[in-house]
Amino acid sequence: MPQFVQTPEQKALIESLVNELPVYRKKLRMSQADLGEAVGKSRQKISEMERGVAPLGWDTYLAILMVLGARGALETKGRDGDRLAATGKLIGGKIRF
Repeated sequence: MPQFVQTPEQKALIESLVNELPVYRKKLRMSQADLGEAVGKSRQKISEMERGVAPLGWDTYLAILMVLGARGALETKGRDGDRLAATGKLIGGKIRF
C-alpha cells in the first residue's frame, strides 16, 4: 500500500524528483509506459505524477530512484548525490548502484 503520509524531508525529496522526472526519463529514452512498467504503475499514473495531479508515495519514489540509478541516469555528485545521501539517511543506509 502506498505511503502518502510523509515527513517534510520525504516530501522535499519527492518534490525534487517529480520536478526532474521527465528529464531523467528522456535521458534514458524511456517513455512514461516504460517507467510505469519498471515500477508497477500505469503510463497514465506516471503522467499524472509528473504533472503533479496524482501524489507520489514514498514507496514509488524509492522504486523510481532505484530504476534511474540502475540504468545510469543518476550522478553520484551534485543534486543527485545530495538526493541519494538524503534518501539513504531516511532509510538508514547508504544507497549504492
